[in-house]
Amino acid sequence: MSMMLLSLAVVACLAPQEAASESAGFRVERTIEVGAAPHGVRFSLDGSEAYVAVSGAGEVAVLDCATHVVLRRIPAGEAPLDVIALGRGDTLVTTQFSGASLIRVALAGEAEGEGWQVGAGPSLFGPRVIDNVAYLSCERADRLVLFDTRSGYIREQFETGAQPYPADVTRDGVLAFVPNRGDSTVTVIDLLNGEVLATVPVGANPEGGALLEDDTSYVVACGGDDELVWINTASFEVEHRTPGVGPRPFSVATTPDGRFALVNNSGGSTLSIVDVESRSVVGELSVGEQPIAVRMHPDGRRAYVSCERAGTVSVISLPEPVEPPSSGPLNTVVVLGTIHSGHLTSESYDLELLRELVRAVAPDFVLTEIPPNRAREAMRGFLADGVVSESRVARFPEYVDVLYPLLAELEFEIVPTAGWSEPMARFRSRQLAAIAADPARAADWQAYSEANEASDRCLEEHGAGDDPRFIHSDRYDDCNDVALAVYDELFNDELGPGGWTNINEAHYGHIAAALDRNRGAGKRFLITYGAGHKGWFLRELRKRDDIELLVLDPFLEQAEAVLNRR
Repeated sequence: MSMMLLSLAVVACLAPQEAASESAGFRVERTIEVGAAPHGVRFSLDGSEAYVAVSGAGEVAVLDCATHVVLRRIPAGEAPLDVIALGRGDTLVTTQFSGASLIRVALAGEAEGEGWQVGAGPSLFGPRVIDNVAYLSCERADRLVLFDTRSGYIREQFETGAQPYPADVTRDGVLAFVPNRGDSTVTVIDLLNGEVLATVPVGANPEGGALLEDDTSYVVACGGDDELVWINTASFEVEHRTPGVGPRPFSVATTPDGRFALVNNSGGSTLSIVDVESRSVVGELSVGEQPIAVRMHPDGRRAYVSCERAGTVSVISLPEPVEPPSSGPLNTVVVLGTIHSGHLTSESYDLELLRELVRAVAPDFVLTEIPPNRAREAMRGFLADGVVSESRVARFPEYVDVLYPLLAELEFEIVPTAGWSEPMARFRSRQLAAIAADPARAADWQAYSEANEASDRCLEEHGAGDDPRFIHSDRYDDCNDVALAVYDELFNDELGPGGWTNINEAHYGHIAAALDRNRGAGKRFLITYGAGHKGWFLRELRKRDDIELLVLDPFLEQAEAVLNRR
């Protein structure tokens, strides 16, 4: 799933299938002989070539991704386990598990010797490279190393549990999840604030895992128990266990469309196919003996599986993604700016008016300021006892007292679209406090303070406090932009993912994905965020040609008419 969509429907589990060369829409397209004990696989930027660390032969095999032939073999030291592209020229880095260093390998030449001391037992890089940072686990040093592929420097190192295996990192680069085979735990590291947030007991011998495409859950393969364990990325609690995978599941890779996960069963010669929505095994695919690494090709249509004991790489074609219709009736979109706790005290924009506004809009989907990784727990609590107790969602009376209760009356789906996370908020607060206290930044802070004062004056001069008509006017957005433009220019980069542009891009990315999935469906979308975000979203939404933006005034008049009749 690119985003978790919540509904009251129960997803039926699909029955597993027997291992075959084709299963659940997956098919073994080609098997390539590459040499003894292949491990990590990476791709050129254009996807034309694949680089395979052939540890038993001490080389990197270069594959042509169109013809599936081995183009050349490059000496790469003793027992290379993985490769990663560097930003300076046509070089690669491989890891040598028997040592404590990375080495540089030129694509047209040979290994150039030891380059970086990283700690004993460097094994595999994580599946993602984020902002030129690769993530390397050192099994014998109990360490996660952040390696800058552009500069060639080690950026940071973090302690993990015993015998860490490859980590996965959220797409914003904030959280790392590290499976620790030696103590049967997963370490959760806040990379932004530089601290370990949790150590989660999972099951015997966790050796590899992956974050879902929407980063709501981390799924780890526990080879000692032959099961998958699902960890929520907000609470860090185990939320589900999936038995029925093959012998010694070693790692997990999700398909680009987020619908499936592939689990390589290193104790045999199969991949288990897992349906992400139902969290169940729905098929099994035969590959070479001891599949050890699964990597997705950049084209999003193939997976490459290295099979250690077979000495092969299997190329797997993925099921065709589900595409929205290319044409159809326009979706209509209403943007509703909320004032959060202000709804509890406002006389002109209270919860009663908000409730009638939602009724008047009659949405099919409500896109909310709820993080995707917190939405499942919020819904679970509401269905259990009628109360939304999830800590982040509970802060918003527009959801707790209006939106969730209206589910019993109206037919709509709550879609979580917030890019917010707690580590992001803590980092932003700390950075702002440091800037405010720094004498060298006094001019910047003064400019920011003056912009806030000017924005407040603008709101007072042109508005009427918490009048919903003013809040939903262009003038309101213009007044807010007086302060926000300065805040953004001065501090966005320093505040990391929590900067004004950065956080709005994260929010809007989820919003746009929801609209894209339903293109041409003729549905109504209600976007509910704090009113300060409204202007930013409207500017982006006006660029789309597949929606009709509706103003709020007619719905507001309808809601007020209902209240006046009471």
